[in-house]
Amino acid sequence: MTKNKQQALRENAAHWCIVMDSGQASSAEKKAFADWITKDPAHMREYNLVHALWAEAAMFGGTLDPASDVITLFPQEVDGRAKSAPVRHRSGRLLRVGHLAAAVLIALFLGLGAIVLVGDDPLEWAFGPGVEHFSTRKGESRLVSLSDGSVVEMNTQSEIEVRYGRHVREIRLLRGEAYFDVAKDPQRPFLVNADQTRVQAVGTEFNVRLRDADIAVTVIEGRVLVRQFTSKAGKASPSLEESLGRNEQAILNKEEAGNHPSMLKTASVVPERFISWRQKRLLFEAAPLIDVVADFNRYNSMELILSDRSLDDLSISGVFDPRDPETFARTLEAMAPVEVLVFGRSKILIKAL
Repeated sequence: MTKNKQQALRENAAHWCIVMDSGQASSAEKKAFADWITKDPAHMREYNLVHALWAEAAMFGGTLDPASDVITLFPQEVDGRAKSAPVRHRSGRLLRVGHLAAAVLIALFLGLGAIVLVGDDPLEWAFGPGVEHFSTRKGESRLVSLSDGSVVEMNTQSEIEVRYGRHVREIRLLRGEAYFDVAKDPQRPFLVNADQTRVQAVGTEFNVRLRDADIAVTVIEGRVLVRQFTSKAGKASPSLEESLGRNEQAILNKEEAGNHPSMLKTASVVPERFISWRQKRLLFEAAPLIDVVADFNRYNSMELILSDRSLDDLSISGVFDPRDPETFARTLEAMAPVEVLVFGRSKILIKAL
């Protein structure tokens, strides 16, 4: 294949990566993709290659432009892998490209939306296989053991998606909070994406909490790289970056209309304050009452309600059982100028005196 033809093939593969990963491909585009990828085994190999390199490039942050950017980052990888044999699954047997492409074509036309392949080939990422979903209900916690030996401990009302590939281990924190104990694997960075924030680790322990207004990353052991992304012209690019070590924390405010994202790094934090939930405790130190109430309400069907905005910033310190909001309210009543009204098992009203 001539150099120009190879470059054109790479550009086509990059184009189809963008289209098929967007989640917005039209029926005509899906049919065109199926026609293209079944036309020549080289198309399948090049598509897999570009997708794999994009996964590796994700470690550098940002969204890459078509294949030229990938080639700039990985020129030797592109030249070497483009000549590689067809994809193999874990048993070592060759996947027959024609049969695989036919399955892809059938799935697209039947609207199945995903194809599950054996193994961790980059093609899996294109069609959404191997995505594991875990969640916790109100008041529930959960321990998730992953295939590489990493462990995720999920707090109440939390949700994650797990995707492990050959080049990267990725977890999306969709809501809530999770503690990550990461098994070392320098060849496969461990990425946690939470809204506009990405945390990258190799082998470490850290906690990520996703709130409406901000994201908190606290490192217990090892080091992580934290990146915050902004959206410009429909593309994500890293705007802020911090390296965090043991007992360090970053608070990242989300990008909102008219506001720029920000990141506040704090050294020498007491990590127990931020992971006390793992011992079924809530530990507060000069926390505003409105945040304390929100924390309790994440655990209980019996809701704490503040009747007066003047109470929002009342400073609260102490250690409490998250499953016992009434005891907290009665303690607050004894210590602060407030009145507590309990309505059955449904709500507790806190009023200013």
